[in-house]
Amino acid sequence: MTDLKHYNKVLTDRRSYLMDKSDQFEHSGDEPFDGNSEEVSNLNVLDDLDEMAQSEIRAIDAALGRIKDCSFDDCVTCGDPIGAERLKTLPHTPFCKAHAP
Repeated sequence: MTDLKHYNKVLTDRRSYLMDKSDQFEHSGDEPFDGNSEEVSNLNVLDDLDEMAQSEIRAIDAALGRIKDCSFDDCVTCGDPIGAERLKTLPHTPFCKAHAP
């Protein structure tokens, strides 16, 4: 049986970490732009990282919702168990190995 309290904590902690990082990304571009092309490149990388963080936050929120409705460890595609090793590696995944994109 899956330890839902454990995964709730893991996911909540990861979400908090990503929210903090996202706030840092948001404030990293507050300085005036001096025309430096390297700075533009760095800002693009930060934007990409922030988009990835936001995407993971959405996946975590969905996983926390599945914990609440007791479907956390069931594949959203087929309903089969996701598997303990897969959840350990990727706790916010909604898919079993067979249906992983």
